[in-house]
Amino acid sequence: MVRSRRLSSRLTDLEKIEAEMPGIDEVQVDRQLVNARIYDLIHRLKPLDRQIIMLYLEGEEAGPIAEVTGLSAANIGTKIHRIKKALKQKYMEGAADARP
Repeated sequence: MVRSRRLSSRLTDLEKIEAEMPGIDEVQVDRQLVNARIYDLIHRLKPLDRQIIMLYLEGEEAGPIAEVTGLSAANIGTKIHRIKKALKQKYMEGAADARP
């Protein structure tokens, strides 16, 4: 009995720990995990596709991306669409694998 009181006095429940940790926003943490997963998937792309999607994510339009890569603007538009579709598919496959 005495031992169990000592042990329970040292244990803390999860709600108390969460209440004592200010500034932790679950939505922000989730968003960071999603971003990390997406950037990991981007890192696995072929170099040209990776360059195209990174320039796209930086806000560049098809014309300037075409100048950098040497491809046509129309081709860049098509590649961006296909890259986004492939990233979405790989992301969803990873999410399905993570479920119990």
